[in-house]
Amino acid sequence: MKDVVNEIEILVSKIDRKIFGTWDSLNNHLNVCKSKWARVGRTITSLPPANVNYNIIELNRDENLNVNLQIPSGNYLLPNPFFISGTQIATNNEWTKVSKNLLTKTPLIWLLETLRMEKFGKGDSRDFESEVRLFFLDETNPKQYYTKDHHENVVLAMEELALAFLEQVAIDRTFKTIENYELHTFSRFGTENSEGMFKNILDANLSGVELRVNLCKYKMDCVC
Repeated sequence: MKDVVNEIEILVSKIDRKIFGTWDSLNNHLNVCKSKWARVGRTITSLPPANVNYNIIELNRDENLNVNLQIPSGNYLLPNPFFISGTQIATNNEWTKVSKNLLTKTPLIWLLETLRMEKFGKGDSRDFESEVRLFFLDETNPKQYYTKDHHENVVLAMEELALAFLEQVAIDRTFKTIENYELHTFSRFGTENSEGMFKNILDANLSGVELRVNLCKYKMDCVC
């Protein structure tokens, strides 16, 4: 299983965090063709060595965003996804201990274990094949948000992050082309018991999506 976890962690680390924006001085916002997983309440960051954070206060997805200051046109970085893998209990324990500040460990990409993995012998070009369940989650506000708010402010952004992960798989030629996948959305992430009471799976208020996909990796000398 370490092979699968390591390969997915590498893919996550290579997700392109850059967005390009052109400052519109007339309307006081940054025009963007693709906002990716940007969302209200989070930040965009100028490139090193400046590393200045700007708070997003308004967003029209894939059109423009407004921040707390006037900023120059150029490339900016979105928050770096935090990757973790494990069972529900193990992940909750480890993730909770990382930091009390949610902003340092979200957006979260969680690889749920256990996984089905098939390894292949010497005569096969494939290294492994695995049915993967990945959760793309970010903080949400259950006291202020209605279901529509969860979806517009968080779920759509996490869908974009899931698609950015799939784009990275497509770029890496050592992985088989993905023909199909499933996306399941959560306006609030958790489970519902028989009394109808909501219980979080992780100790935080989160929204997002689950990606179910079959990943097949080729051996390094058999890139297709």
